[in-house]
Amino acid sequence: MEKVRQDEKRDCVRAKLRADVHCAMLDECETIKEEKDERPGRFVVKPIKRSGLVEEEHYGAGGGFDPNLIDFLIQIEDKLDRVLKLLASREKDDENLFMGQGVDIGGGGMRMLCDTAVKPGQILKISFRIFRYPVVSLQVFGKVVRVNPVQEGGKQGYEVAVEFLNLHEDYKEWIITYVFQMQRESIRGKRSSENA
Repeated sequence: MEKVRQDEKRDCVRAKLRADVHCAMLDECETIKEEKDERPGRFVVKPIKRSGLVEEEHYGAGGGFDPNLIDFLIQIEDKLDRVLKLLASREKDDENLFMGQGVDIGGGGMRMLCDTAVKPGQILKISFRIFRYPVVSLQVFGKVVRVNPVQEGGKQGYEVAVEFLNLHEDYKEWIITYVFQMQRESIRGKRSSENA
Protein backbone atom coordinates (compact mmCIF):
# COMPACT_ATOMS: atom_id res chain seq x y z
CA MET A 1 0.00 0.00 0.00
CA GLU A 2 1.33 3.40 -0.99
CA LYS A 3 2.26 5.64 1.93
CA VAL A 4 0.05 8.75 2.10
CA ARG A 5 1.60 11.98 3.37
CA GLN A 6 -0.08 13.69 6.33
CA ASP A 7 -0.70 16.82 4.18
CA GLU A 8 -2.67 14.80 1.66
CA LYS A 9 -4.96 13.42 4.36
CA ARG A 10 -5.69 16.91 5.67
CA ASP A 11 -6.54 18.19 2.17
CA CYS A 12 -9.22 15.52 1.68
CA VAL A 13 -11.25 16.40 4.77
CA ARG A 14 -14.33 18.50 3.96
CA ALA A 15 -17.00 20.43 5.85
CA LYS A 16 -20.12 22.40 5.04
CA LEU A 17 -19.46 25.96 3.95
CA ARG A 18 -22.00 28.52 5.14
CA ALA A 19 -20.90 31.50 3.07
CA ASP A 20 -21.81 33.63 0.09
CA VAL A 21 -19.33 33.12 -2.71
CA HIS A 22 -18.46 35.89 -5.20
CA CYS A 23 -16.99 34.66 -8.49
CA ALA A 24 -15.44 36.20 -11.57
CA MET A 25 -14.69 34.17 -14.68
CA LEU A 26 -11.14 34.77 -15.92
CA ASP A 27 -9.10 33.87 -18.94
CA GLU A 28 -5.58 32.48 -18.51
CA CYS A 29 -3.86 35.85 -19.12
CA GLU A 30 -5.84 37.47 -16.31
CA THR A 31 -5.04 34.56 -14.01
CA ILE A 32 -1.30 34.83 -14.62
CA LYS A 33 -1.40 38.59 -14.04
CA GLU A 34 -3.43 38.16 -10.82
CA GLU A 35 -1.14 35.39 -9.49
CA LYS A 36 1.89 37.68 -9.60
CA ASP A 37 0.11 40.08 -7.26
CA GLU A 38 1.04 38.62 -3.86
CA ARG A 39 -1.47 40.51 -1.74
CA PRO A 40 -1.88 39.09 1.75
CA GLY A 41 -5.31 37.87 2.75
CA ARG A 42 -7.65 39.97 4.85
CA PHE A 43 -6.91 38.69 8.33
CA VAL A 44 -7.62 40.44 11.61
CA VAL A 45 -5.13 38.11 13.30
CA LYS A 46 -1.84 36.74 12.05
CA PRO A 47 -2.10 33.67 9.80
CA ILE A 48 -1.75 30.34 11.55
CA LYS A 49 1.67 28.78 11.75
CA ARG A 50 1.43 25.11 11.10
CA SER A 51 2.09 22.99 14.17
CA GLY A 52 -0.07 19.91 13.91
CA LEU A 53 -3.73 20.12 14.90
CA VAL A 54 -4.80 23.70 15.47
CA GLU A 55 -6.40 24.33 18.84
CA GLU A 56 -9.10 26.90 19.50
CA GLU A 57 -6.70 29.13 21.44
CA HIS A 58 -5.12 30.19 18.13
CA TYR A 59 -8.25 32.00 17.06
CA GLY A 60 -9.88 32.90 20.36
CA ALA A 61 -11.11 36.35 21.28
CA GLY A 62 -8.64 38.99 22.32
CA GLY A 63 -5.47 39.72 20.43
CA GLY A 64 -5.71 43.43 21.16
CA PHE A 65 -8.95 44.00 19.20
CA ASP A 66 -12.16 45.22 20.77
CA PRO A 67 -14.89 42.62 20.05
CA ASN A 68 -17.47 45.42 19.72
CA LEU A 69 -15.37 47.02 17.00
CA ILE A 70 -15.11 43.68 15.19
CA ASP A 71 -18.90 43.21 15.38
CA PHE A 72 -19.43 46.74 14.07
CA LEU A 73 -17.05 46.18 11.14
CA ILE A 74 -18.74 42.87 10.30
CA GLN A 75 -22.14 44.61 10.28
CA ILE A 76 -20.77 47.28 7.93
CA GLU A 77 -19.32 44.58 5.66
CA ASP A 78 -22.68 42.76 5.58
CA LYS A 79 -24.46 46.00 4.66
CA LEU A 80 -21.94 46.71 1.92
CA ASP A 81 -22.45 43.17 0.59
CA ARG A 82 -26.21 43.79 0.39
CA VAL A 83 -25.66 47.11 -1.42
CA LEU A 84 -23.29 45.42 -3.88
CA LYS A 85 -25.85 42.64 -4.50
CA LEU A 86 -28.50 45.24 -5.29
CA LEU A 87 -26.18 47.08 -7.66
CA ALA A 88 -25.11 43.82 -9.32
CA SER A 89 -28.71 42.76 -9.85
CA ARG A 90 -29.34 46.02 -11.74
CA GLU A 91 -26.16 45.72 -13.77
CA LYS A 92 -26.55 42.66 -16.02
CA ASP A 93 -23.90 43.79 -18.51
CA ASP A 94 -21.03 41.90 -16.90
CA GLU A 95 -21.75 38.22 -17.43
CA ASN A 96 -18.35 37.27 -15.98
CA LEU A 97 -19.43 38.12 -12.42
CA PHE A 98 -21.82 35.96 -10.44
CA MET A 99 -22.67 34.91 -6.90
CA GLY A 100 -23.20 31.52 -5.38
CA GLN A 101 -23.73 29.78 -2.07
CA GLY A 102 -21.05 27.57 -0.59
CA VAL A 103 -21.93 23.88 -0.15
CA ASP A 104 -18.70 22.44 1.21
CA ILE A 105 -14.98 23.12 1.29
CA GLY A 106 -11.69 21.33 1.90
CA GLY A 107 -7.99 22.04 1.48
CA GLY A 108 -8.10 21.08 -2.19
CA GLY A 109 -11.32 22.67 -3.41
CA MET A 110 -14.94 23.54 -2.83
CA ARG A 111 -18.47 23.06 -4.13
CA MET A 112 -21.05 25.81 -4.56
CA LEU A 113 -24.55 26.37 -5.90
CA CYS A 114 -25.13 29.15 -8.42
CA ASP A 115 -27.52 30.27 -11.15
CA THR A 116 -24.77 30.76 -13.75
CA ALA A 117 -23.75 27.93 -16.04
CA VAL A 118 -19.97 27.64 -16.18
CA LYS A 119 -17.95 25.14 -18.18
CA PRO A 120 -15.50 22.56 -16.85
CA GLY A 121 -11.98 23.93 -17.25
CA GLN A 122 -13.10 27.54 -16.65
CA ILE A 123 -10.84 29.52 -14.29
CA LEU A 124 -12.62 31.44 -11.51
CA LYS A 125 -11.48 34.08 -9.06
CA ILE A 126 -13.45 33.27 -5.91
CA SER A 127 -13.96 35.47 -2.84
CA PHE A 128 -15.62 34.29 0.37
CA ARG A 129 -15.43 34.63 4.14
CA ILE A 130 -14.93 31.55 6.32
CA PHE A 131 -14.68 33.12 9.80
CA ARG A 132 -16.52 36.07 11.27
CA TYR A 133 -14.11 36.34 14.22
CA PRO A 134 -11.31 36.48 13.57
CA VAL A 135 -12.37 37.96 10.23
CA VAL A 136 -10.89 35.78 7.47
CA SER A 137 -11.87 36.64 3.91
CA LEU A 138 -10.10 34.71 1.18
CA GLN A 139 -9.61 35.36 -2.51
CA VAL A 140 -8.53 32.24 -4.37
CA PHE A 141 -8.27 30.93 -7.92
CA GLY A 142 -10.00 27.73 -8.91
CA LYS A 143 -10.56 25.55 -11.92
CA VAL A 144 -14.06 24.20 -12.53
CA VAL A 145 -13.83 20.40 -12.56
CA ARG A 146 -17.52 19.46 -12.56
CA VAL A 147 -20.89 21.11 -13.20
CA ASN A 148 -24.17 19.36 -12.35
CA PRO A 149 -27.57 20.89 -13.09
CA VAL A 150 -29.91 20.92 -10.07
CA GLN A 151 -33.55 21.90 -9.56
CA GLU A 152 -34.21 23.84 -6.37
CA GLY A 153 -37.64 25.27 -5.66
CA GLY A 154 -38.61 24.92 -9.33
CA LYS A 155 -35.62 27.03 -10.35
CA GLN A 156 -32.73 25.80 -12.51
CA GLY A 157 -29.34 26.01 -10.80
CA TYR A 158 -25.91 24.43 -10.99
CA GLU A 159 -23.69 22.67 -8.49
CA VAL A 160 -20.13 23.63 -9.37
CA ALA A 161 -17.08 21.75 -8.07
CA VAL A 162 -13.87 23.79 -8.08
CA GLU A 163 -10.27 22.69 -7.56
CA PHE A 164 -8.05 25.37 -5.99
CA LEU A 165 -5.07 26.54 -8.04
CA ASN A 166 -1.79 27.67 -6.43
CA LEU A 167 -3.43 28.03 -3.03
CA HIS A 168 -1.29 30.05 -0.63
CA GLU A 169 -0.18 27.97 2.38
CA ASP A 170 -1.77 30.39 4.88
CA TYR A 171 -5.08 30.16 3.01
CA LYS A 172 -4.92 26.37 3.08
CA GLU A 173 -4.29 26.42 6.84
CA TRP A 174 -7.28 28.71 7.45
CA ILE A 175 -9.51 26.47 5.34
CA ILE A 176 -8.37 23.31 7.14
CA THR A 177 -8.82 25.08 10.50
CA TYR A 178 -12.37 25.97 9.45
CA VAL A 179 -13.06 22.34 8.41
CA PHE A 180 -11.84 20.97 11.75
CA GLN A 181 -13.85 23.57 13.68
CA MET A 182 -17.04 22.62 11.79
CA GLN A 183 -16.37 18.94 12.52
CA ARG A 184 -15.86 19.67 16.24
CA GLU A 185 -19.15 21.66 16.32
CA SER A 186 -20.94 18.78 14.61
CA ILE A 187 -19.58 16.27 17.14
CA ARG A 188 -20.53 18.54 20.06
CA GLY A 189 -24.03 18.92 18.62
CA LYS A 190 -24.46 15.15 18.30
CA ARG A 191 -23.21 14.57 21.86
CA SER A 192 -25.52 17.18 23.33
CA SER A 193 -28.54 15.75 21.45
CA GLU A 194 -27.65 12.23 22.68
CA ASN A 195 -27.40 13.45 26.28
CA ALA A 196 -30.71 15.32 26.12
